[in-house]
Amino acid sequence: MSTDTSISTTDYGVEDCDPGLPAPAVVLTNSKEMRSPGHGYTLPLVGRQRPHTFEVVLPEQQLRIFADRPEDVLAHLITDYAGHEQRLTEAIAANQEKAAREHELAAFAVRSRHATQVRQLLQQRINADAHEGGTWSGLDDEDQQQLEAAAAGQVPTGVLLMAPAEDDLGNPAEEEVAEWSAAVPLVLNRGEYIDGDVREPESGLETEMPDGRRVVVVVQHPENLVVLDPTDPYSYLTSLHRAGFVTVKEREYVAVDDLYEAVMAQVTEPQV
Repeated sequence: MSTDTSISTTDYGVEDCDPGLPAPAVVLTNSKEMRSPGHGYTLPLVGRQRPHTFEVVLPEQQLRIFADRPEDVLAHLITDYAGHEQRLTEAIAANQEKAAREHELAAFAVRSRHATQVRQLLQQRINADAHEGGTWSGLDDEDQQQLEAAAAGQVPTGVLLMAPAEDDLGNPAEEEVAEWSAAVPLVLNRGEYIDGDVREPESGLETEMPDGRRVVVVVQHPENLVVLDPTDPYSYLTSLHRAGFVTVKEREYVAVDDLYEAVMAQVTEPQV
């Protein structure tokens, strides 16, 4: 008589994949257990050795996605996006530079259109929170108009100002700059400024220093600007995370040692 003492594990469809290559994404319903703080759950293991590079929660769709490529996550976030990335991959593999460039621009356009939709939605939420929290009444009329226009779909321009500059010969001059100094965040889609017709606003939010001076501190991600960046799949995915639209956890793969592999072999193979 034989007894099977093997440990039952969930088959996610990536267990037999080469852990050294990008694996297909695993898409699960974002269950209550997964959302509970401190509650453990089993990660899909590519080749039974490593987790996917990205674990992303899409709250709007109630999905949790495990993927090695940002493109695979965006394919579940943006309608018809997967086809653009597939055509781009095929053109690159065939060394078709012109076609690859066209498909790359098409994929960017799709990401940017999606970013515009997200920008408007987030601005509506931010404006509603500002009204509810009382910060809206502290804004001047121009700031309120800008925020309302952005929530209605208009491309944000910020407040246009003339600032000191230099011409090509080094002589004093002035240039028009777009600035956003209000504390209520303005949401931007960087893809809407790519053609240069409208200047992307920069933060002019002042910070009070210990000595009482009020200065504009230049930082990569200012508190009063939410910037969506559809330049490439990774930049867009991480900018959606910073905006709070999705949650992204990135994992670095550390190769397992021989002892771990020996133990896993014992617990996953039937014992006779």
